[in-house]
Amino acid sequence: PLAPLGDAVGLMPPPPVHVEPLMPAGPRQRRGGAMAFLLDIAPIFGWLRDYPVRSALAHDISGGVTLGCILIGQSLAHAKLCGVELIIGPYSCMLGPVLYAVFGTCIHSSIGTGALICLLVGEVLVEHGDSVEERSRIAPFLTILVGVILTLMGVCRLSGLVRFLSRPALSGFITASALLAMLSQVSPMLGLPDSAGSIQKVLLHQPERLLAVKWPTLLLSAVATGYLLSAKRLKQHPRLKPLGDFKELVLLGLGAAFCAAWDPPGLSQAECVEHPLCVKVVGRIEPGLPHAHWPRVGAGDWGLIHSMLPGACLVALVAFLTSFAGAKKFGLEDGYQIKPFNELIAIGMCNVGGALLGAVPTSIGNTRMGIARQCGVQSQLGANVFVSIFIALAVQFFTPCLFYIPMCALNAIILIGSSHMLEFAHAGYLLEFARHKEFGRDGRMDVLVWIVGFVSTLFLGAFKGIISAVVLSLLIIVLQVVNPHIALLGRQQEPPQSGVPHQPPRFRHRWVNMRGQRASGGLVATAVEEEPGVLVFRFEGPLFYANVDQLQEWLEAEELRRIEESPVDYEFKAIIFSAIAVPFLDTTAIGALQTMIRSYADRNVLFLIANTFANTRRIVAETLGADQRRALREDLRPRLASCTTVDDFVELVHANRALSKERPRPLIRTTSSLLSLASLASLNATPPKGTLADRQWPLQRRPFSLACDRTPDAEMGRFTASTPALLSLARPISPRDRAAAGRARPFDR
Repeated sequence: PLAPLGDAVGLMPPPPVHVEPLMPAGPRQRRGGAMAFLLDIAPIFGWLRDYPVRSALAHDISGGVTLGCILIGQSLAHAKLCGVELIIGPYSCMLGPVLYAVFGTCIHSSIGTGALICLLVGEVLVEHGDSVEERSRIAPFLTILVGVILTLMGVCRLSGLVRFLSRPALSGFITASALLAMLSQVSPMLGLPDSAGSIQKVLLHQPERLLAVKWPTLLLSAVATGYLLSAKRLKQHPRLKPLGDFKELVLLGLGAAFCAAWDPPGLSQAECVEHPLCVKVVGRIEPGLPHAHWPRVGAGDWGLIHSMLPGACLVALVAFLTSFAGAKKFGLEDGYQIKPFNELIAIGMCNVGGALLGAVPTSIGNTRMGIARQCGVQSQLGANVFVSIFIALAVQFFTPCLFYIPMCALNAIILIGSSHMLEFAHAGYLLEFARHKEFGRDGRMDVLVWIVGFVSTLFLGAFKGIISAVVLSLLIIVLQVVNPHIALLGRQQEPPQSGVPHQPPRFRHRWVNMRGQRASGGLVATAVEEEPGVLVFRFEGPLFYANVDQLQEWLEAEELRRIEESPVDYEFKAIIFSAIAVPFLDTTAIGALQTMIRSYADRNVLFLIANTFANTRRIVAETLGADQRRALREDLRPRLASCTTVDDFVELVHANRALSKERPRPLIRTTSSLLSLASLASLNATPPKGTLADRQWPLQRRPFSLACDRTPDAEMGRFTASTPALLSLARPISPRDRAAAGRARPFDR
C-alpha cells in the first residue's frame, strides 16, 4: 500500500507480482543432536542464514512500515476495548512480534492486538478491576496466564483441544461478542459520560440522558464511521489507495487536527467532559519506551490470578484457534508448512514476553496477514521484526502527537472492526443446510449450537456463552456416537456401460441408501429395490459398547417391519452388514456380533459382514469368521473367504437357501405386557378351531402376538401357569373380526 508514496520519495520499491516463500515447503535435511532440537524449537536459525538480503530486504522494510502504521491505530482502539490505558496497545506490539519471528513458522503472520481477543480480555478485566488504572495493573497477570497456558499446550502437544470449539459454536459466540462490543461504543460516540453506561441501559432505564448528547461528538463520530465504511471504495482508485489502506491512521490524524482547532483552549480533561461543545480526546500520555519488568505480585494478587484462570483458558484457546486457522490458510496457499507445535510455543512466548512491558494478550491478525502478502513481505522480518522496530520508534518520538486524538474516533474504529466479525451469514448458511432432508438432523443440531452460543453469550457473557455452546456440542457428539445413522440399502439399477456387451449382472447395480437417494431434481434417479428376503444395511460410525445395543434394536425393528408388511409366504433369509463405514470395533461390539450371528443361525437366518477393510477386516476374520462359516451349509463354507462385497454375500445367501431344507423362523413381536403365543409351540398346543389365532397358525407362516394390556399382572401370571388357561384367551371370530383380520396383525384377547 505504500508503493505510490515510496516511488515518489525513492525509499521503497513496488511489491513484486509473485513472491516465493523463503521457508521451504518440505523439511530440511535432518540433523541430529542439539542442532536438530534447536531448529525444531526456533526455526529462525534455519532460514535466517539463507535470507536473501538483496532481493528481500527492501520489500520486508516497506511491508514492516506499512503494517506498523496500521497497527498503531488499531492497537490504540483495541486498548480502549480492553478498558486499559491507551498506550498499552502499542506497548503490546513491541516485544511479541520479535519473539514470534524466533519461534513461529508462518511467514505472513502479523502479531498484535486483535478485536476478538480484546473483547474477551475486556470482559475478564472488567470483572476484576473497577478503574482504568486497576485494569492496566492486572492486565499483565492475564497476559502471563495466557502465555503459560499456550506454551504448556505446545510442550504437551495439546493442539487438538481447540477442535472442541466447533465452527457453529464459535460463530454464534463471535457474533454475540461483536454485537455487544458494537453496542458498547454507541454511548461514547453520542458524547454521553461514562457514568451513563451502555446504550441499552440508557434506552431502557434512563432515556432522559439522551438530551445530554454532544452534537460535535455525534457529528464527528458519524463522519468517522462514514469514512471507515467507504475505505474499500477508496482502495479502487490508485491515487486514493493510501487513504483506504491506512484508514485508521488517517482518521486519527485528521481527528487530532480537528480537535486541536475545535476544542476550547485551557480546559482540563474533567472540564472538557462537562463542556457541551468539547470533544473528548486522549490527553497526555507519558512519552518514551516502557521499562521491562515482571509484574509485581502483591499479597492479594494470588487470589486474583486464581479467579482469572478460567477466563485466561478461554482467551488462550480462542487466540490459538483464530491464529492457527489464518496461518494454516496462508501456508496452504503459498506452499510452506505450518506446525501447530511451533505456533503454540510462538504465541505463548509472545504473551509471556509481552507481559514484561505490561501488554495485553496478543494473537495473529488475519487482516494484517493479507496486507503483508500484498506488500510483498518475504519473511518474518518484514511481518514482525521491522513492525516492532517501527512501533518502538513511533512511541519514543511521536507520543505527544497522540494528545488530541478524539476518543470517538477510536470508538468508530472499534464499531466498524466489530461489525466485520458478525457472522449472521453463517447462521443463514446453517439454516439453508438444515432444510435439506438428507442432512436435516445434523443441520438442525448445528443451528441449535449456533443459537445457544449466540443467546448465552448475549445474556450471560463471553465465558459462560462459549462454555454453554461447547458443552452442547459435546453432548451432540455423544448422542451422534450413541445413536449413529444406519442406512437401509437397496439395489439401484444402472444402464449397462457402453462397449461392455456381456457385463455381469452384479456390476449393473449399486447399493444405495433407500431413504436418502435422490437426484438433483428431487426425484429418485432410478428404481431402488430391497433384496427379497435379505436385509442389507450400512452402519456409519464406530461400533462399540455405547451403540451396539442401538444396532440390535434397529435390526429387530426392521425385521418385524419387513415380516408384517410382506405376504404370508415371505421368508426372512439373511442380514448383510456393510461395514465400509466402521473404522473400528471394540470387544463389547465383537461379543454382541458373535451373539447375534449365533442367535440368527439358530433361527436359520444368516448374519454376514461385508465390505470390511484394514483393521476391521482382520478383526472380523479372526473373531467372527468361524461363526459365520458354521451358519452356512457345509458345501458353501469355503466360498466365505472369497466374498467381500454385498453382491458376493447376496449370491451366497441365495445359494445357501437353495441347499437348506429347513425354513427360517421369523421374529415374534412382544412387549412388556404382551404374552406371545410362541409358548404354545413349545407346548405342542393348537388353538381352538374357528378362532383368530387359528387363522394365524402355524407359527412359521405368520408372526402374531396376543394383546393383554388390560390384563392384571397377577391374572397374567396365573394364565401362564397352564396351557388351557392360556388357550382360553382366544375367542371365536365375529363378523367384525373377519373384516378386520387382514388389516390388524395384533388383536384383542
